[in-house]
Amino acid sequence: MTQLLIPPTHIELTMTVQQCLLAAKQQGLDISDVELGVSPTHQFLIQLEERVIALTLVDEPLHPTAGGDTFATTQHWSISYGAAGLPKVDNHIAIGVAKQQQLDVWRIDAQVKALECLATEGAKLDAHRHLSWLFACLALDFPLEDSLLLARAGCQGDVSRETWPSDVSHFPRPVLQQAQLGIELGWDNRVPVSFPTMAPTNLGLYPVVGDVSWIARLLALGVKTIQLRIKDHQQPDLEKQIVQAIALGRQHHAQVFINDYWQLAIKHGAFGVHLGQEDLACADLKAISDAGIRLGLSTHGYYEILRIAQLQPSYIALGHIFPTTTKVMPSKPQGLIRLKLYQGLISDFPTVAIGGIDLERAEQVWQTGVSSLAVVRAITLSDEPKRVLDQFASLMRSKRDCDDK
Repeated sequence: MTQLLIPPTHIELTMTVQQCLLAAKQQGLDISDVELGVSPTHQFLIQLEERVIALTLVDEPLHPTAGGDTFATTQHWSISYGAAGLPKVDNHIAIGVAKQQQLDVWRIDAQVKALECLATEGAKLDAHRHLSWLFACLALDFPLEDSLLLARAGCQGDVSRETWPSDVSHFPRPVLQQAQLGIELGWDNRVPVSFPTMAPTNLGLYPVVGDVSWIARLLALGVKTIQLRIKDHQQPDLEKQIVQAIALGRQHHAQVFINDYWQLAIKHGAFGVHLGQEDLACADLKAISDAGIRLGLSTHGYYEILRIAQLQPSYIALGHIFPTTTKVMPSKPQGLIRLKLYQGLISDFPTVAIGGIDLERAEQVWQTGVSSLAVVRAITLSDEPKRVLDQFASLMRSKRDCDDK
């Protein structure tokens, strides 16, 4: 059971929070275990199974960085995560910063992030409506950054309280770099980058494998898109495997992506590179762009999708959809409902669904409208990879044929 406890001073928000939850239900999100109640304190409390989230109104300006400027805000909250008897934590959310009128800023564990919001002349933020959306989305276990995005999008004038935000033009834009607020990246977003585009229909099934021997085996079976993901950075034959994978791709006229090792991909002229969110801080995107290499990027929710869409990658990976044991994941499984919501935001890039996808689940995933299915164990643990490949191809082809009619 998830409890949303609203303090008596804001009890009038109960109806609006209920409307936000009903909008989520209409999309297929499960609200059956969400229960509204009255907070015994001045805090807004969300009691989840594993933790408690507390929002406390702060009557003072935001001071995002040590020695930095102070910013007046439309609404300023402190947020705490933990068990009962929450300790005071220096985590803050500031909505509508005065010096940067269209920014929402938050600081969690000393890391600052921000959203650049829509500049609607004469429009004033409905703070109660924003808080209701934020509160409801946190209760549905969306991460804070996604909840803040949805809250802003849900406050657009032509979005009713009963409608889940789905129009990408209503969403704010994650700030990539803002020195005044202490938002710094490992790369300079002022330097333009561009990556070769890919047609959604050109991806097909996308196996992800950990050894070049699988590259050779699957390309010989007709696979046209594949990724080499070697987890051990100290593997003695790492560079040799990458060189072989790239050569095999050229031999079979296939699209071979190298996961993580962008320097070696550039050095040996790879077709493409795939990077995770954690790699963006250290990867030289300008060098990858200058090399003319295709770039695929992993995402795990609204914020990351809208953040990396600004880079115009060659494709966006959406995951992980189901539980997976192939790697340690930074987020919970997204599930089919959220996958469909994410897919609805993306029209300019091919999308790749990844994470725990097997033949049994593939059709449901494919129905969400993604461009490609990434598979790992469904292929590598099979006694008959060719049969599995054929079954995936048949499923994906039949759905695509129906869409074209």
